[in-house]
Amino acid sequence: MDTTAEHEIHHLHERLQAWFRAEVGADALDDLMAHFCADFSMVGIAGRRLQREAVRALFAGAHGARKGLQITLEDMQAVAAPLPLAVLRYREGQAVGAGATVWREALAVLRQEQGRWRWLALHEVAAT
Repeated sequence: MDTTAEHEIHHLHERLQAWFRAEVGADALDDLMAHFCADFSMVGIAGRRLQREAVRALFAGAHGARKGLQITLEDMQAVAAPLPLAVLRYREGQAVGAGATVWREALAVLRQEQGRWRWLALHEVAAT
């Protein structure tokens, strides 16, 4: 596995955690969105596909919405893919404060653009 792609997954989740906790200002949205390809899309645990601009709107409306958010990533595995792609499967847990951790399984596709890994697609499902 290209460890820089794995690093990007961890890095973005750290940035998301800071965003939802409002540890960064709302002016950091463009920096956050720079992690995503122009043609990024995701399918979240609700089963709805969101294009990049819908994800941007979701983030904009949720700045500071989860002050005690803790994100845990486990079981990161690479799936064989040709460059410039990297495909990674992982388990993500989210908890707010002392609340229960809610788990999801994720499959992320990253694409190397201009020497940097960016998110191309994400598919998440609820997990136990």
